[in-house]
Amino acid sequence: MIIDCANDSELAAELGTYLKNHYIDVRIGDASVITTESNLEEIIKSFLEETKRSGYSLRKIDPTNILLAKEVPIENFGFFRCEMCGYVVSNEEELLTHRRAHGIQLL
Repeated sequence: MIIDCANDSELAAELGTYLKNHYIDVRIGDASVITTESNLEEIIKSFLEETKRSGYSLRKIDPTNILLAKEVPIENFGFFRCEMCGYVVSNEEELLTHRRAHGIQLL
């Protein structure tokens, strides 16, 4: 299994130590990627809880690859989200047009 810590070397080092302390053989490679023979989804979730990393998410990319990264709201990149359905657009005018699909009357 490959755990990509999204270039967060501090996270990778801390997770690597945590896994080793739980007797799991791991290798930390370049760009903060951890390699192991075990399926570790549940133990990584425990690591996130124990280290109070509530802003991080664990995404299974495929059966052998996991991405562990801090979630960043799309609004931080200048996008707009429909509050009714979550649809994302690049500007306010598009959002106003989209809202009409929900029957919202705008003045």
